[in-house]
Parts: sequence; structure tokens; C-alpha cells
Amino acid sequence: MAEVFGACHISHRKDNANPCPKSQTAKFTFNRTTRGCGPIEFRLASKCNMSALSYLHHPPTVPRQYVTINDLIKKNAALVPNTEAFVYRPVHGPRQSITYADLYDRARGVAQFLLASGVQRQDRVGLFGPNTLSRVVAEFGILLSGAVVLQLNIEFKNASDAVDILDKSDCHVLFTDPGINDSLLPIVESLETADENVQQRRKYIFLRESNSSKLVFTVIDDIPKQADVRTVLPEVYPEDDALVFTTSGSTGKPKMAVHGHFSLTSALGARKVNTCQRSILYNDRPFCWIGGTVMMASLLGNTHIFTDSTLGTTGRGIKKIWTILKEESVTYAFILPYCIRDLITEKDSIPDDGYRLERITTSGQIIDNFFTQVVGRFCKKLIIGYGSSEAGGMAFSELNEGDVLETGRVGPPVPGVEVRIVDEDGCPVTTGQQGNIQVRSTFLMKRYHADTTMTDAVFTSDRPPWLKTGDVGLLTSSGDIIVRGRMTENISRGGRKILPNAVDDVLKKVVGINQVATVAVPDTRMYEEACVCYVASDLTPKHVQSYCENHYVDKDSLDGMGYMPKYFLRFDEFPFLHTGKTDKVKLKNEAARRLKLVEQ
Repeated sequence: MAEVFGACHISHRKDNANPCPKSQTAKFTFNRTTRGCGPIEFRLASKCNMSALSYLHHPPTVPRQYVTINDLIKKNAALVPNTEAFVYRPVHGPRQSITYADLYDRARGVAQFLLASGVQRQDRVGLFGPNTLSRVVAEFGILLSGAVVLQLNIEFKNASDAVDILDKSDCHVLFTDPGINDSLLPIVESLETADENVQQRRKYIFLRESNSSKLVFTVIDDIPKQADVRTVLPEVYPEDDALVFTTSGSTGKPKMAVHGHFSLTSALGARKVNTCQRSILYNDRPFCWIGGTVMMASLLGNTHIFTDSTLGTTGRGIKKIWTILKEESVTYAFILPYCIRDLITEKDSIPDDGYRLERITTSGQIIDNFFTQVVGRFCKKLIIGYGSSEAGGMAFSELNEGDVLETGRVGPPVPGVEVRIVDEDGCPVTTGQQGNIQVRSTFLMKRYHADTTMTDAVFTSDRPPWLKTGDVGLLTSSGDIIVRGRMTENISRGGRKILPNAVDDVLKKVVGINQVATVAVPDTRMYEEACVCYVASDLTPKHVQSYCENHYVDKDSLDGMGYMPKYFLRFDEFPFLHTGKTDKVKLKNEAARRLKLVEQ
């Protein structure tokens, strides 16, 4: 009989199934006989202290309702039929509104028209255009038909990004806005081939009148004359797909985050409408963003006030926005950080008549204590939100007058959300230690449409899986999340995320550019701006800027910003790492120095 001694090293699994940090060492002894193994002595030495790991969970505070968005649209039309669902305050022109009863009737007509046109349950129907009442009707009409709303935000003047999305999603029907005086028509028309002999690929429903001679289209206001009122709307289920929010991928190719009915109704806290405590909400984001979704107030039977999303992109717009808020008696507002900065900057020129919002909610970038100045002067509370297109809302922090905000602190998880911090190997770290933020909840997207590889990459293999947010941060012992930054090189312009690689890929096509790297540089108002750094012998910055202007949608984009870079710098050569790759940190610092955006 031979006696064998051994030591076993249990390594962390890459699929994150092992909840303990790094590794454990197990020592064992066993006796081997001709008939097999005898008694085994097993001793496990573990450094895993579960109570000290970075994990937070805020249990749901109210029971979830197993309902669809469609159920709530119909319910609100019955419970609060005469309440204004949406109010549009254009920069120029009269106030426009629609009640819950009218919204449901018009949306039902759109749904019946779509069904008669051959749209099937769970087909994807595209939607593009600035915030308007017609866009709201179209979105709810798509949902009532049983189809899925495919949100589009076109960045390129030739609409190549939208064509990619439409083809990938097998989308044959598109609601689109040609813009005031057909300002967006060239972009819309570029969705079809210029060859007049090629049959039109999609059915177009325009959200306003147009003089287009290239496209065959129906105007949404003419649909009531064509819809068959006898058409029965299909049954829709909570697990059905509802909305797809498009967001740029790391390579610049759009990703499509799919959300279901149940995840959205749960995330937005949909519950029985209390007719005595309705709120009036203002939101400055485009409807195509998850943070600007029309579901925000409408599922609760509240009133949603909106204006042109581009109004807030200039500092002068904040006075007009504040006037709208007062005239509409808004109780709570979703305002991007740069607009809050404008409020604070302009506080002495905005008359103080005692009007205060109950709360202002902001998100989209890391903010510091400067923004708390808005509390007491313009609102009673400031809410710092944390979320994404993939995860929805993940956390929020509530600040009262006199409170001090630690930079990046976004508070505890939203009820129903789990958060953990892991290291590069996917192991949970201890409380207070910085790492990668992962979340888990019923509010998460279901998948990236038609992209299994990307879906697998963003979710862990745990059951249920964790979503990798791509953010770096930590959990405090008091139960708050602090966000430190991004794992990626995304540029945070206002609430818009710009992918440097997407800009670089466009500029690599410019003859004469040898190297290009788009980097983030600091901006007092927008937080960060995009700066194109390039190496070329005789191309001037103005030449490169002109090239971008001919390719990117700028002021006509839905958020008034788009992907258009702000700065252009020519270099003789880039700084390099020992690996031969461009040193992006040094390049960013040098760009900021040359632009005089930092202290010299």
C-alpha cells in the first residue's frame, strides 16, 4: 500500500460561478489501495469573509404588477381620460396637448392601420424624429399593435448607421419625421437607394406633412381615414419585447438593447393611479433615450411636459425652460447636468418669485458638490440618478439643502436592484475597494438584438446573470455606490456618450491622415468634449473639421449635439507606450494643454 500526499490549488473560474475571491488552497491526504481510495483527509483554508464583500441589495418596496405597457395605456384612458398626458411647448408656436383618452384613441387607430398593413405581433417597427405629440402617438400605436418600438437616433448624414440597424432588425415599417420645413428630409430619403428603378424597401409613415417626391409615404394624421375600426388588437404578454434602445458599440456599430413590457412596467414603478396625487413631470431628453422615454410619466397617469430637446444645448435656453416649468406648474423635472449648471450660473438673472420644483433629477455623468447649489434656489431636493440603456435605473441619491455631495456618489440601489463590485477576474472585492460595477434585477434588458456574441460578453454566466456595466466604482460601508469612471474610453458630452473608435473609423478614410485618435478633453459646461488628434503632413485642422461636418449630423441631431467633434489638433507624432501603442493618457493631457483647458 502506497501513501500519497498532495496539495490542490482551486483557481477562480472565469465564468464567475465561484463567489470567493481569487483562489483557495486545499490540502488533502488519501490512502490508495488496490481496491481504490481509502479515507480522505480534507482541510480547506479560505480567506473568504462573505460579510465583508462588496454587495448591496435594496428589496422591492411595492409588489410588482404582472402587466404590460398596453394594459396601463388602456387603464389610464379609463381612469383619467381628461387628464393631459403630454404637453408640448415648442420654442416657437402655441402650446399643444393630448389627453389620455385622445392618446389611446389615436394610438389604437395607428395600431389598426399597422395590423391592416401586415405588421405581425413582435415585428420591429422603426421610430425616428424629434420630440413631438405625433411621435408619442406613433410609439403607443406600435405597442398596441403588438409590435416592438425600434428607437432610432441617426448620427450620419447618409443615415448609414440607421440602415445598419433597420437591416439587422428586419424592419420594414418606419415612422419618421421629415422635420420642420423638411429639414430632416435629406437624411430620411438617404435610407433608400438613389436608383429610381429599385423598389422602395420600406413603408414610411411621416409624422408631419412633407414635400418629398422620392418616397411613397402616409402621413400619420391621415391614418384615421384609412384604419379599419373593426380590427381587433392582439393579445400582448408581459414577457413580450416592447422597446429597443439603440446605443453605439465599441466598434461604432450600433447595439440594440431589447427591453420587455414587464421589465419596463416594473422599473417605472407602475401601479394603481392615485388621482389625488398626480404629478407634472418635465424631461429634457430625447424620447429615443431610455432616460427620456415617454413611459416615464404616462404609465403612472401623470402629465409629461416637453419642449425641443435642442433648447437646453445652449446656455441661453435655460431661461426659456424655467419659464415653461413655472407656467406649467411642473412638480419634478429631469434635467441634464449642463442645464443645472446653467441654472446656477444664471440664478441672479432669473427672478426669484418663490417657485420651487419638488425635485430635480439628473444623471448621465459624474457630478460634484457644485451642483448642490440648485437646491433651495430652484428645487427642494436634488436626485442624482445612475443608469444605462442596458440596465435602466440602478441607483439614486437624494440631497436636501445644505447636504454635501461626494463626487461620484449615486446612493443606494433602486428597490429591486442588486449591485456588486468585482475585480478583473470577476471575483467580488471587499467593501470600500474599487472595482468593476455589476448589477442584477428584473429591470435589465433582455439581450442585444441579433448579437449573441455581444450579449454573452456583457452578461456573466451566473444564473440569474449579472450585467457588466463597464463602470468602475466602489460600495461604501453605509450602503452607497460611488462611481469613479468608465472602463472604456467613452467621451461623456452632456448626457451623450461618444465612442472615440467610431469617430476614428470615419477619419481613417481621409487621404493624408497617417494616425488618428479621438480623446476626451475637459469642458466646464458639458463635462467633456471630443478632440480629434491626428498625424498628417499637410492637412490643416480646418480641412479635417470640414470633412467631419460633411459626415456627421450636428445641430439637427435629436439631442442637438450628435457625434461632431469640437476640437481638431495636428501632431507631428503621437506619444507611445513601450508596447508600441498610442499613449492615450499623455495624448489627452497634451491636447488639453494645447487647447489651454487646464492650468499650464
